[in-house]
Amino acid sequence: MEVNSSTNKHIIIITWDGVSTPLAYLHQDGIPNFDILLFNYSGKKSTQRIPENCLYLSKSTENKGQIFEAVYHFLQEFSHTYIYIGILDDDLFCTVQDLNKLLFIAQLEELSVFQPSITQDSYFSHRQFVHKPGLVCQTVDWVEIMAPFYSMAIFNAAYPFFKHTISGQGIDVYIVPTLQRLLQLPKTAVVHAVQIKHCRPIRSHQRVYSNGKINLQEIATIQQLCKKMVAESNPKLFDAYFIEHILNKKYSNKITLYAKLQRVKKMFKNLYQKIVDASYR
Repeated sequence: MEVNSSTNKHIIIITWDGVSTPLAYLHQDGIPNFDILLFNYSGKKSTQRIPENCLYLSKSTENKGQIFEAVYHFLQEFSHTYIYIGILDDDLFCTVQDLNKLLFIAQLEELSVFQPSITQDSYFSHRQFVHKPGLVCQTVDWVEIMAPFYSMAIFNAAYPFFKHTISGQGIDVYIVPTLQRLLQLPKTAVVHAVQIKHCRPIRSHQRVYSNGKINLQEIATIQQLCKKMVAESNPKLFDAYFIEHILNKKYSNKITLYAKLQRVKKMFKNLYQKIVDASYR
């Protein structure tokens, strides 16, 4: 199947090591309303049979930033226009029907950036993305690099920054939120109506990439690029909330005491809300 002959409105890239069974974690329980691009990040010829319903790209990469860059160049070669692009790690259990539902909800809610929620039995780094029963969509500041979905306008605008982060980290917390305000495409959400499971332990932390940096150093580099971009743009597009909670927020391996104390207020608020909800049952 060729991209430029497709009638699908969306494309989902699923990464693959070139050795294991392709799409092993994708339960194909229906016809996808999206194109699938299988990305062999080993760059090596595989003995595995490539599924017929997939586009295929093989390129040696270290992590998500380089994958994003390669995908961008791949899509630029074709004339087909997509609404949304999703880029999923190869160890995410999900179903075709769930991904169809996810994209339907995103269009219905006119989302610009989104991700499915993470099951409670997943390996995860960010608890705020874990599934919350009873919610369809929850507004958030950003979505993580594990399974992001972007409007194509945002993905294309982010391209110049991919080269600055091999891990891809920093694109999620800084670049995309900044571009959303510049492009005035602000709607970001976790779609709790759809769940995926991250099946393997997190492996990117403390990994040293070929540029000599770990992921936290790449995040810091991206933060400085965004601060420069904000300083040189229209200040009316960036309110005090954005500056404090997104642009100036630092990421490290340790959670500060101040950050932990800030959670206490939210904990009591959530507890109160649960008590109120229970009183109506």
